[in-house]
Amino acid sequence: MQLKDIQTDLCRTFVVATSLHAGGAVRMRSYGTRFADAFSACIWQVARATSAAPTFFAPVEINDVLYGDGGTGWNNPTREAITEARNIWPNRPIGIVISIGTGLEEALQLNENSTLLSELAQVLLSNTSPQSSFQLAVAEYAVRCLTSCEMVHREIAEHPEHDILEGNYFRLNVPQGMDKIGLAEWDKLRNIIALTNQYLEHGEMRGPKRKIANLLRYPQRASRSSYNF
Repeated sequence: MQLKDIQTDLCRTFVVATSLHAGGAVRMRSYGTRFADAFSACIWQVARATSAAPTFFAPVEINDVLYGDGGTGWNNPTREAITEARNIWPNRPIGIVISIGTGLEEALQLNENSTLLSELAQVLLSNTSPQSSFQLAVAEYAVRCLTSCEMVHREIAEHPEHDILEGNYFRLNVPQGMDKIGLAEWDKLRNIIALTNQYLEHGEMRGPKRKIANLLRYPQRASRSSYNF
């Protein structure tokens, strides 16, 4: 099934991948816009492209172009989604933006521009086995993903007025426990569900959940009061 065959009256969908030839983010859309047609590829190809993380999966070729995953610059594609919405509905305010994270790293100290991890990896790689080298590469990739995601969140949360999102931007991200589950541990789904339920059932989440529900049900009542977290 082609991505462009999805019924756009149900839900407009796009994913972000990286063109390994040209660099930069590529939005693979199930719909056409004023600027581009729907992306021509099968759904499985698009899924492979956006998930082709270095050290895990090889790049995928679509229409003679090599694609990899969104990279550390687009692991949190909230900015891309906001820009896309503005392009589709230029005269319509954004009612709500919900960003869903994959869990916070406990005591995460590195920022996106830090060279500490890369320098450490270079030193260790010279005296490590291929298996250890692979594990270091995975660790570096994971940390860069986490830091870039949180940087995008902080920028939007601290300056929601830039995107006219005051009171309508929410970031849902399990604060503890997810960092103990590796990127390749697909068999830990029950743990992920338990941690997520615990987070959502916490008393502090009642207010945000209620406001999200109200904004989704009555988008025309979108409040402009500051309520970001």
